Amino acid sequence: MKRRCILLAVILLATKPAILSAASIYNSDFKPHQIQVKYKDGSQYHITVYNSSTHYFRCKYGCQIKVLKTGATITLNSDTVVLIDDGKLRVR
Repeated sequence: MKRRCILLAVILLATKPAILSAASIYNSDFKPHQIQVKYKDGSQYHITVYNSSTHYFRCKYGCQIKVLKTGATITLNSDTVVLIDDGKLRVR
């Protein structure tokens, strides 16, 4: 039992910096949105952010976020919180 507690503590301490430095997108709309996250190196991925939910991702060195349906785009220079409101993006 003691060994499990120590292992859990090590895991939590190791992941804490990654959790604290993550960017996030919160969808305040009543409908889901398809989002594209594009990085400076050209890599990208697509996600669905459902209504009243948050998606966490890394953007430490900058990235571009785009709402595919509306075309709303925002460029971030580091990890931050982004809000989707009526299909538009804004930094919280």
